[in-house]
Amino acid sequence: MRKLTHIFVPVIVIALVGAGVWFEIQKKEVTPIKIVTNFKECVAEGNPIMESYPRQCRSGEQTFTENIGNELDITNLIRVSTPRPNQIISSPLIIEGEARGNWFFEASFPVVLTDWDGLIIAQGVATAKGDWMTTDFVPFTATLTFKNPTYKNNGALILKKDNPSGLPQNDNALEIPIIFKNIDKPATVPPATILPYDSGISGVVSLGPTCPVMRNPPDPACADKSYQTTVQIIAVGSPKSSPFATVETDKDGQYKIMLPPGNYAVQPVGGSPLPRCNTENVTVEPKKISEVNISCDSGIR
Repeated sequence: MRKLTHIFVPVIVIALVGAGVWFEIQKKEVTPIKIVTNFKECVAEGNPIMESYPRQCRSGEQTFTENIGNELDITNLIRVSTPRPNQIISSPLIIEGEARGNWFFEASFPVVLTDWDGLIIAQGVATAKGDWMTTDFVPFTATLTFKNPTYKNNGALILKKDNPSGLPQNDNALEIPIIFKNIDKPATVPPATILPYDSGISGVVSLGPTCPVMRNPPDPACADKSYQTTVQIIAVGSPKSSPFATVETDKDGQYKIMLPPGNYAVQPVGGSPLPRCNTENVTVEPKKISEVNISCDSGIR
């Protein structure tokens, strides 16, 4: 009996030690490894931040750079002192900075605030605080009032160069990433509809006139041209600052978007003050794509 005890005790000890080792190995195997893919995740993991501009964060062998928009690319054309990239904002948002005189037209240029998905939640006009008829920097200011988004707290502030000609080669914009201070509870989604929608609208956005004098017979070179822009779809009865959806036109000015049945106002985003685009009202019927073509006035006379 004593011999059996001498045999079993070491066996039991070895078994317990082996079980403990196996448990530790299994615990390590099931512990998920966090993969860092961007600057924000790198910072959240407690990695060191290099105080360069833009800031950088290093995780292992990888270095991630903070997104500050395209500020450094066009700092010789426009500069914003407030808000700064990735600043936390709330409504009303006061925007201040300076831009070259040729960024303005008639002492102003358009300003747009979007949510994480590019949906416009506010738009307005920045105005010069001095003589804009110069190539030097001119101070400007703007104020945007907006409702907080209902999903995700990141967005973008876009300051567009005013482009009365409507020519794509004259377009330019400063895009600044921002963080919304608050997120509102989501509004009720339009009822009686199951995604994906089987109805919607499509059409073409055109810009004209393109020549100062219209000829008779018409000159084909002076025909209206396609206009690349953002088209906002606003449910009737909703504030214009809260579009139901937005869609971008392609290089031919064409767009298409699926929507639930209902009454909508379709409004392309023009410039300030030109081009000026018409607003078209449409009733979207079930299982039907309605055609809505929209014209924008270039202001050329």
